[in-house]
Amino acid sequence: MSAGLCHGLAMTQVEFKGQIKRIVFVNPANGYTVARVIVEDRERAETVVGIMPSLVEGDLVRLVGERVVDRKFGPQIRADMVQPTLPTSLEGTRRYLASGAVKGIGIKTAESLLEAFGEELLVVLEEAPERLGEVPGIGKKKAAAIAAAWKEKVASRRLLVSLYGLGVGNALAGRLLGQYGANAYRVVQDDPYRLAREVKGVGFLTADRLAQSMGIEKNAPRRIQAGVVYYLDAQSNEGHCFMPVEVLVEQTAGFLEVDIMEVEAAIRVLRDEGALRGESRFGDEGLYLPRLYNAEVDCAQAVVRLLSEGTSRGEDRLRKALEAGIGALRIDLTGEQVEAVWFALKEHCSIITGGPGTGKTTVIKALLASFRFLHEEVALCAPTGRAAKRMTETTGMEARTIHRLLEFNPVSGQFARDEHNPIAATAVIVDEVSMIDVELMGSLLGALAPGTRLVLVGDKDQLESVGPGAVLRDLIASEKLPCSRFTQIHRQAEESLIVVNSHRVLNGQRLASQAPGRRAPDFYFMERESPEACLETIKTLIRDRIPNKFGLDPVRDVQLITPMYKGLLGAQNLNSMLQETLNPHGQETSKGDRIFRTGDRVMQIRNNYNKDTFNGDVGFVSGTSGGNLSVRMSDGRTVTYDDSDMDELTLAYAVTIHKAQGSEYPAVIIAMHTQHFVMLRRNLLYTGMTRGKKLVVVVGSPRAVAQAIRNDQTHRRYTRLAERIRETSKYGGKLL
Repeated sequence: MSAGLCHGLAMTQVEFKGQIKRIVFVNPANGYTVARVIVEDRERAETVVGIMPSLVEGDLVRLVGERVVDRKFGPQIRADMVQPTLPTSLEGTRRYLASGAVKGIGIKTAESLLEAFGEELLVVLEEAPERLGEVPGIGKKKAAAIAAAWKEKVASRRLLVSLYGLGVGNALAGRLLGQYGANAYRVVQDDPYRLAREVKGVGFLTADRLAQSMGIEKNAPRRIQAGVVYYLDAQSNEGHCFMPVEVLVEQTAGFLEVDIMEVEAAIRVLRDEGALRGESRFGDEGLYLPRLYNAEVDCAQAVVRLLSEGTSRGEDRLRKALEAGIGALRIDLTGEQVEAVWFALKEHCSIITGGPGTGKTTVIKALLASFRFLHEEVALCAPTGRAAKRMTETTGMEARTIHRLLEFNPVSGQFARDEHNPIAATAVIVDEVSMIDVELMGSLLGALAPGTRLVLVGDKDQLESVGPGAVLRDLIASEKLPCSRFTQIHRQAEESLIVVNSHRVLNGQRLASQAPGRRAPDFYFMERESPEACLETIKTLIRDRIPNKFGLDPVRDVQLITPMYKGLLGAQNLNSMLQETLNPHGQETSKGDRIFRTGDRVMQIRNNYNKDTFNGDVGFVSGTSGGNLSVRMSDGRTVTYDDSDMDELTLAYAVTIHKAQGSEYPAVIIAMHTQHFVMLRRNLLYTGMTRGKKLVVVVGSPRAVAQAIRNDQTHRRYTRLAERIRETSKYGGKLL
């Protein structure tokens, strides 16, 4: 159920006791509930929405929350805390028991019990339940059942109260009860940091706040150990596969506000327990999480295995396949393109890399024709749904995401395709390889059957993967794989100012204002010094100028991208501005501070394997009903979100350049200002510019653009895949 607020209406804090009259809706996955609650000493009922774990109709509660007004459902109370209570008066006990809240006690049984024990009834239920058998009509069997039901009810109540006493809120309490049952209190009390390891949605920071409220000292060994693992994992989100020991120790000590020697002691324990993996074979000692160490090793061994496999086809046969592939295109290929096709046919693992307009797609088409000549069974894939869709459009052959190719199972959390059940293909072509992290690449390589050809296609100059590793860069740097580097811009592409300026940025040159040829410009730089001027220009471009001049839909065809999420020119603020500009009147629902309207462009920001939606998937809100949100995804499916997973969506009128990677849009506007100075790098601007197919407009400060072009320093990632491939190759496919 929604909690969407009317604009301008202040929220009022409320607190009261009451009884749950009716459960209108409950999501069993997370305890999100809509209930009608009768306020104590009043006749009126309130609609209450929120997380209410383990509550049933008839339960008495103490409630704290905010009074809000939903656009569709009217006044509601959004609960921050719903704590079960027991009755404190004879009449309250009568109403409570007669409500059916305790299994086995109805109206007649409640009257009989009250007549027999009066105000002592709750004491009897608690301390001497065997006396229930004294009541006429209640035999030993029924008395035992009532006593057991009461014990369960009180135990549940005490558990929730105990969890609240430890600082656990409703939402977390619901997850803990679902995972640990009656042991939830003991688990939290014994080791709150265990929650970060075992409970979905609970990270170190949440567990640490809970531990601090319980009085656990900052320098407690278990806190420091949990903090080291958390910090190393957080660095993987920055792209690192490992961290040098000295760097990890210093940074973790600062983060946890403890002594360096205490962190070193924690690391020794974690290494002994196998929670960390140390390695110094390639220089200074680095510390890995075991999963990332294994992923690097698996990748290296799989690549070397592919390179060592001989071909079963003679060279004459391969040359005929090459000729068939080239001939099918009916266009002349350059020498570097022909070489790329040949490497892909001859070798079991090869790389094709190059910028826009250099002919990577043409080579893929030639390869497909060559593979058809050889009767190969080909699989096409890419890391994201958007990239796979684009690959399908450019090749005319179905491409899938890597997750779908590997048949991810959301229940087990594993891929169905692996070394024991390999991909049903004799050749696999992967696009947008720069976006693939080391773990996903390890899974893909591990699912290739012996003899399968692997062709990796990508732009080495784009931003690297969001996840850990720099796979494409490291594969090329190993110098063990045949690699075709495309540098020549083809004649038709030379007339595109988008392509020309993309390559000028790569070469550290200023943007050009005019391309060769007579084509109308497809690239513009609109200089605006102040952030406010940038905002106004962006609004006018998307709302009026681009639709009027180019006939493009402002919501579906124009994508605004920006280096950062926060700030005046960050994706968050730009989305709010564009939602009000382009879609002010759609039917509305909300999740926290996020407001969604029918017609909004939205993006999935976390993988949800149950819904078969992945980080970066884009769709449009097609409807709202009962607090749920229906989203029509770009692949044509309609996916429904409720309050439990609506926070996986964000508005996508504007996205960060990282989020836009792997996509192409008819028109792209890039916000580029000195506000973004910490992000201004050459590969960031280059990646943004190469997202546009028909039109790119850069709006911003000349100083910011110049700074981005000058700064060719890529963000350093701690990875050792290149060194590992070289060493594995030296020792015949095994890393000693």
